[in-house]
Amino acid sequence: MDTLAVDAPVCPFQFTGRTGDYFRIWIVSLCLSILTLGVYSAWGKVRKRRYLYAHTHVAGSAFEYRARPLAILKGRAIAVLLFGSFAATGHFVPAVQWTFVVLLLVLTPWIVVAANRFNAQNSAYRNVRFGFTGRMGEAAKVFLGFGLLSIVSIGLAYPYYRLRRARFVVGHHRFGATGFVEALHGGDFYAAYILAGLIVLGATIAAIVGGILLGLMASVLGAKTEPSRAVAYVPIALMYAVYLLAFSYLRARVGNLTLNGARVGSLQLASTLRARDLFWLYFSNIVAIIVSVGLATPWATLRMARYRAQRLVLIAHQPLETFAASPADRASATGSEVSDLFDVDVSL
Repeated sequence: MDTLAVDAPVCPFQFTGRTGDYFRIWIVSLCLSILTLGVYSAWGKVRKRRYLYAHTHVAGSAFEYRARPLAILKGRAIAVLLFGSFAATGHFVPAVQWTFVVLLLVLTPWIVVAANRFNAQNSAYRNVRFGFTGRMGEAAKVFLGFGLLSIVSIGLAYPYYRLRRARFVVGHHRFGATGFVEALHGGDFYAAYILAGLIVLGATIAAIVGGILLGLMASVLGAKTEPSRAVAYVPIALMYAVYLLAFSYLRARVGNLTLNGARVGSLQLASTLRARDLFWLYFSNIVAIIVSVGLATPWATLRMARYRAQRLVLIAHQPLETFAASPADRASATGSEVSDLFDVDVSL
């Protein structure tokens, strides 16, 4: 920890949600969304997020989610219209589908800015709203320019793209009238992605070697003692497990770097996510959701929220009451819903 954290009050985050309560909200939202052909999903989204926000506490106060269901429904309707057009052209006029792909790429900067602005404007703490001041020009430079650079460089520039992306998202948020300041370093991001790449490379080589050895074993043994068919899936299972480990490592390392590099005035966060913890959470959550045919989703969601809160603290060098609110900007839900529907990643 740097000198900013010396002798400062440390306020741990807490998550107090209960699986039974959240499950009732989740199952009612799911059933009503099906019965109303998706119309109620906007209300369901708001209810679920309000529950998660209201049960996330720090320094004795909880967060608030203030989005209106009707605003989300309008944005979702536009997103579904775009998705429907995309699917219809792919079925009836495949050649035109590329036009929608290009359109989605062109719209990416607007989607990123609109989604972050909407989510920030509808999040509050101690009656002070968050905000987002990023502009589409800079978003285009980061998400399209540096995104293209990472492709052209065959992935070598990808850590730098992720760094610039994190700087854009963190650096343009504000808490009330106080802007965030980011202190993110390229070397840390490159080290994280290089190590994750080495993990995946090692797993791939091990899987190939294992497959070759199994093939040689089968040919040598012949029909006498043919190895079990299940043995052939062992290298594949191990490779997927290592992929999940690499993903967990990146989520933990990059998440810690990003949160620890964020400053709001004289406030700072300290995140201590661990790769082995996330690996177990991801793995057990996936197994539970598959075995329960999706019914364990609320349990998995709360497990992750509780763990993240347990590994996060706020270091406060000034009273939280000194942060002033700022006028609320107008924010549309359309960008947020388009990003969800088309799986445009606007997260850190």
